[in-house]
Amino acid sequence: MPPRFEISLLPLTLKSIALFLDVDGTLYEIEKRPSLVRPCFKLQKKLYLIRNRLEGGLCLVSGRSIADLNRIFDRYQITLAGNHGGQVKDALRDINFSTNTKKVEKIAFKIQEIVSGKDNIEIENKGSNLTVHFRNSTSDTKVIKRKITMLLKHEPELIYLEGKEVLEIKPLWFNKGTAISYFMKTKPFINRKPIFIGDDVSDEDGFETVNKKNGWSVRVGKFKKTKANYFLPNVKSVHKILNHLLMIR
Repeated sequence: MPPRFEISLLPLTLKSIALFLDVDGTLYEIEKRPSLVRPCFKLQKKLYLIRNRLEGGLCLVSGRSIADLNRIFDRYQITLAGNHGGQVKDALRDINFSTNTKKVEKIAFKIQEIVSGKDNIEIENKGSNLTVHFRNSTSDTKVIKRKITMLLKHEPELIYLEGKEVLEIKPLWFNKGTAISYFMKTKPFINRKPIFIGDDVSDEDGFETVNKKNGWSVRVGKFKKTKANYFLPNVKSVHKILNHLLMIR
């Protein structure tokens, strides 16, 4: 079990760090459906103020699409990485990394055949990747997941991540770690020490990248099996860290 992350670990000057934050399970409690997460003015303002303290060195790194992140956070134009690193948005531009959307669409069709007639299983096609949500289902999800993973064995360009009641299906060549690496080569993130806070299996690539850059990787929840070198117990504790950042002078 990694030690708990404490604000005292941070340097006295915030301008020397780059802060990367997951969204669901980190900034927001996980809802039964992704669409139930609504814009929160108080959170938007908090992130805006922290971004200014960091002189722009704040980025949200999520499995959600950029369009959905814009829906939740658009008010203050936060730097974003969406679709598990398949999309990035900074102050100047939006970038969609090349992927075979037809292959993803084909897999989505096959998965729809597998889950046909099953209750409350949602397939979310984001173009570059695919999420299968099981949170509200009472079906035998173990059998369904096994069938889907067998299907993916015939798709060498795609991988899957089994998260909290979801299967994330995405191309091999991008992830949350590649998104963090991309931003760490650009201003204002360049030459800073990164912090990444996330809560799920899909965040492990980001933890690995941050560790290689001698940063702080923080997993939300008490997990023994993680690449993160610190932990925070819950979403509430993440917000306590953010509140402390607002008080550092």
